[in-house]
Amino acid sequence: MTGWQQLLQAAAEPLSAFEAVLLDPERAQIDVLMRILRANADCEFGRAHDFTAIRTVADYRSAVPVRVYADFESQINRMAYGEAGVLTSGPVIAFEETGGTSSGSKLIPYTDECLASFGNAVLPWLAELARRRPGICAGKTYVSISPATRQQRETMGGIPVGLGSEAAYLGNDLVGAFLSILAVPSEVAAISDVSDWRLETLTALIECEDLTFVSVWSPTFFLALIEAIPAQEVTLVLKLSAAARARMAAFLHNGAKDSSLLWPRLDTVSCWNDGSSAHFAARLASLCPQAQIEPKGLFSTEAALTLPWGGKAGCVPALTSTFTEFVDKHGKPHLAHELDEGAQYRGVITTPGGLYRYDMGDRVRCIGHEGDVARLVFEGRTGMTSDMVGEKLTEAFVATALSALPCAAALFPKSVPKPHYELWLDETANDPARAALVETALCRNPQYAYARKIGQLGALVPVLKAGFVTERHLAKIHAGKRLGDMKHASLILD
Repeated sequence: MTGWQQLLQAAAEPLSAFEAVLLDPERAQIDVLMRILRANADCEFGRAHDFTAIRTVADYRSAVPVRVYADFESQINRMAYGEAGVLTSGPVIAFEETGGTSSGSKLIPYTDECLASFGNAVLPWLAELARRRPGICAGKTYVSISPATRQQRETMGGIPVGLGSEAAYLGNDLVGAFLSILAVPSEVAAISDVSDWRLETLTALIECEDLTFVSVWSPTFFLALIEAIPAQEVTLVLKLSAAARARMAAFLHNGAKDSSLLWPRLDTVSCWNDGSSAHFAARLASLCPQAQIEPKGLFSTEAALTLPWGGKAGCVPALTSTFTEFVDKHGKPHLAHELDEGAQYRGVITTPGGLYRYDMGDRVRCIGHEGDVARLVFEGRTGMTSDMVGEKLTEAFVATALSALPCAAALFPKSVPKPHYELWLDETANDPARAALVETALCRNPQYAYARKIGQLGALVPVLKAGFVTERHLAKIHAGKRLGDMKHASLILD
């Protein structure tokens, strides 16, 4: 049995289960919530909020208010030091790191039940995709979900930070099958030097003529790899086989604009294609005319919220994975079967990993229904956040990064010629140390640092804009705003 056959055999039951819950999304979500509450009733948080007494969704909402990361941070820090039974009854097996706070990074706890919840979304998605796009199973796959070049480390309590392999999301029984279908050996991801990692990754990919499926988060990740080939040509020639060199030569001779000359059998590329990623997904589609760009759904470090389904516009809620409340503009929470077409909602999740009514800050819009199930598209993040390639820079974090500068400054996201940030400085003399200082501070956000390291984000570009703060304020006055209502923004998205 091939690796793909093993994966699809294991996914058959989760696929059937997910198809069944689509017929009764309300029951499915209540079951997920009650399973999480019963499993964690004996932890500190569960006892404090009397999980054993909760019988309905209304009971749960009364017992637990909506929270943000700062409300969990002290408890997560205790867990990182090794304290058990704080937010979950089961042990924390690992933490994953993500951005989005004023300090730049946050730890998300993972338990075995948490990993299983991701599998409850990944396996049905993969099986349904393979049913529609059987060509993905005819060759090798390139998967990059966890950050490449990341060195394993532990918390002060000895708990790993990082799962080590994307196979963890599928379960231990499927590790061998998963590894057997990879175009790039899993150990390449552990190479710490980004130049060496990129060279080894490109070598393996170009050698893989039977690449049929690519799964990444941001389209800029795969774009950056393909666009790095011309600069790596001389070194790659020395490492590639004759057949691979010939394909690369044809690709470069054609202006490096048609990846079908490298991977003629590439069938599908799964990546974000909503919100700020739409422009880059279109660029990737142009570069990969032989493949379909498949939406990724809303998977985050914290949880799976939505997954693509049926090849139609929008995604469906991850009904068997996460208990999700959709909060409307009035602050009223709704379940997945209660959403209105055209309305926008904010995702609030409850997970087996110890996040209870956790405000994700992600905005989705309901674009229609299939039976009782809403179809959703990701529209961005709430608040002042820039997230071009997954870096999640918040206004609060950027303000902290700029606070050491002796002049007024602001960060502006730019999408061309590649995603990068301009650092506008309200002064007349250029000092290279300014940009270096800010770049160091921004790299405290692990997603920003990773995107810079692998080339998804270009270097910070300092721009002298003496008087720009005053000019922006005057423009707002002319637009009818009161000067007393204005504050200087450190992150400017308009």
